[in-house]
Amino acid sequence: MFSYTQEQRIFDLKGIKVGGQPGVHPTLMVGTIFYEDQFKDPKEEQKKAVELIREQNKLSQMTSIPTLVDIFIYEKEEIQWKVEFALDHIDGIFSLDMPESEVRMEVLKHLGEIGALDRVIYNSLNLGVKEEEIEKLEKNTPKGAVLLGYNPQKNNTQGRVDIIKDGGVLMDEGLLTLARECGIDYTLLDTAATPFGEKAGETVRAVPVFKNEFGLPTGCSLHNTVESWKWLDEYEDRERVFKSLDVSIDNLPVLLGADFIYYGPIENADLALPNMAMVDKIIAEGAEDYFGTKVSDNHPHKSL
Repeated sequence: MFSYTQEQRIFDLKGIKVGGQPGVHPTLMVGTIFYEDQFKDPKEEQKKAVELIREQNKLSQMTSIPTLVDIFIYEKEEIQWKVEFALDHIDGIFSLDMPESEVRMEVLKHLGEIGALDRVIYNSLNLGVKEEEIEKLEKNTPKGAVLLGYNPQKNNTQGRVDIIKDGGVLMDEGLLTLARECGIDYTLLDTAATPFGEKAGETVRAVPVFKNEFGLPTGCSLHNTVESWKWLDEYEDRERVFKSLDVSIDNLPVLLGADFIYYGPIENADLALPNMAMVDKIIAEGAEDYFGTKVSDNHPHKSL
């Protein structure tokens, strides 16, 4: 069990509290939708997507685990209909996951035009940010952003801290300073999941270091490490065990103090949320007993 001497900030995401000392608030779980090859029938994808969001919401209420939806946007042509879908079918804040800088800039422009910047977590602000993208962020500033601590030049824990703090040798300034200069209200720090063989363990080890260094909500998407495991692709019983591994690996960063988890495909909510409720109960009970932590009322420790 952990308790940090550094003051821990808590952000209110339109009613969802994230951050603070371990055990105070339940872990925020973020499920991803519209990722590549999710839906075999394009005509049915929005209908099925609505059903998956409703199921995640239902499980959230049952387990007292807060959730958000993360929407993948790969190409500019997808921006308008995916943003409209989110605004129509998601209450409160949602995350937009955009790997390409050109897409991110176009999304910012669109969100500014329709007045929806306060509904979005920008996923992510990372070392690939261009000067033009920074200008777009200053002009059309999202309410929140994920700051990705990925550092290919130095991918140990210190290297990941450097990208957030001062940019290391790859950036002129750190992502945290950049986010603040752009006017982003709340920042979620991602310790940057890396594959096995590329210091995957540092993703987890970096969690308490980030919390102690920055005092900000910290998490990761460790399921990406499982999905990149080449051995698993050749395992004869992969389909049966994959979902279990994809969910259970998220226990590790939370036990070390993580505040939020991007748990991967939203279809995994049926396992991911009850699993995290169990982990959160263990952490909250220990924090309450050992540190005298005041656990929030909307916590699995109180409701389950």
